[in-house]
Formats: sequence, structure tokens, C-alpha cells
Amino acid sequence: MRQQFIAAVVIVGVVIGPVVAAQTPPGKSRISACSLLPTDLVVKVGGINPQAVKILKPEEEAMGTTGSACEYGDIRLQVDPFARSEDLRKSPGKEWQPVSGVGETAFFHANGRNYAELMVWTGAHHFTIQFGVPVGSTPEAIKPKTIELANAIIPKLR
Repeated sequence: MRQQFIAAVVIVGVVIGPVVAAQTPPGKSRISACSLLPTDLVVKVGGINPQAVKILKPEEEAMGTTGSACEYGDIRLQVDPFARSEDLRKSPGKEWQPVSGVGETAFFHANGRNYAELMVWTGAHHFTIQFGVPVGSTPEAIKPKTIELANAIIPKLR
């Protein structure tokens, strides 16, 4: 599963590579993405068996100057991963659907059949969620869970 998440991140990186390469404005501090994904939320939204959480531990990594990512089960959260996110906020691409009721601006994308992706802007921050699609389901079917997760994260970024 980890390899699939890495593949999804690489695909996103190819599409928005020039944005990632830009410098982040000074004065911004790194937010721990894993601090935004408490175990109870991952169990609730991610559908992970509470016993499996004893084995599945969150893995955090730095992204750029101030961004971070957390992989926890089938969920990957990236906080402030793109230095110049305003370019994406206007139009991340034709395959991204606008989503209302999530942050100030949000877009949803079905990355093949295996991942649902959501990009959200709220206040001074932006984040992405890559959510693994369970076998037999579709990205569209788990879109509500992805939105629920985003709405649980937003208050923590304000």
C-alpha cells in the first residue's frame, strides 16, 4: 500500500512540479501533519480496525521548507506542501472538481480507481489528502469520508 501512496504523490508532483520548486515565504513554521491525524480520527474516518492501529503507526516526513506529510494507514495528509499554492487554488486542472462546504476553496480528484484526492485551502494554509480506496469501492464513494476528514482538520489549522 505504501508504494501505491508514493506513486500517487509522484503523479501529483509531476503535474505540479514547478509549483513545488518555488521558495516558501520566510517566517512560516512547519506544522506537523501527523499531529492533525489523531488515532481516533483515523479509526473513525479511515475505517481502520482499532486493533490494527497498534501495528500501523503514523510516519511523518518534511516537505520543502515548511511543509510536512503524514502517512497513516490508507491516508496521506500533506500540509503546506506547495510553496506557491495560490496558482493551484485558482485552477489545479480540469480533472479536479470544485467542492463546496470545505475550507475556503477545495477540489476533489479521482486518481484512477485506487485513490481519492482532495486539495483544501483554509486561512494561511493548504493541505491535500490522498485516501486509499478500499477494494470494491470507488473514489466517488469515499468522497464523503475524505470531506469529513478535511473538515476535522480545518479547525486545527486556524
